[in-house]
Amino acid sequence: MRIKVYQINKDLDRHDASFISYDSTLKAAGRVDSSIYKTVYDGDLECEGLEDVFQTLNGNEPPEYQGHSLSVSDVVEVCDENTGVPKGSYFCDTIGFKKLEDFDTEKTEPLHGKKMVVVLPHKPAYEAIVGTRLEDLQRAVQGLIEITYPFDDNAAVIGNDEAKLIGMEGNRHIGMSIYAGPLLIAGDDGEGDLTDLTDEQVDRYKKMFAMPEDISDDEVQGDIGFRFFSF
Repeated sequence: MRIKVYQINKDLDRHDASFISYDSTLKAAGRVDSSIYKTVYDGDLECEGLEDVFQTLNGNEPPEYQGHSLSVSDVVEVCDENTGVPKGSYFCDTIGFKKLEDFDTEKTEPLHGKKMVVVLPHKPAYEAIVGTRLEDLQRAVQGLIEITYPFDDNAAVIGNDEAKLIGMEGNRHIGMSIYAGPLLIAGDDGEGDLTDLTDEQVDRYKKMFAMPEDISDDEVQGDIGFRFFSF
């Protein structure tokens, strides 16, 4: 199910519309004002409806998700034609969702971040826009970050520094090492900042990690070694 999620940017919230119901929003602002919303997610979820989306984004958020748990006043845009839910924008109300007929998504703040490849245990790799603030990266990998450079280009692998110590699932063999937990593959500009992967790199790493691997806990524990660049 292809969706986008929009949440109110508190710096622009001149209506005090955050976390209030649809009816209260209409009283405060006269409408759901798309110009005060920012994009926090754009991607595919394994969901069959809006209630599934709500459950997923309250505890099982994908690494590239940049918002708080889905809550009242958030807007979910359904982008697919054949999902059982008509295309359009839906306001998350106190109970259920309210379809919005005049929510102009072009007025929302765009998604911020860099083009990366996300590699999760037991799943094919996929492309996503991921935030590059430290807190975004830490949330994506669920802890302190570790950056390694196992490839022959400027691509960096960002993972959880303590993944093996805290029992995260084995993810992929890369070079001579086993990587555990969620991984991000991003470009490095050579000056200490992350940058977009090129289209060619995205294709390369999606193909490289298209097939999930079954890696036992014993294999993961047997591969504990040195770490690099923890933040």
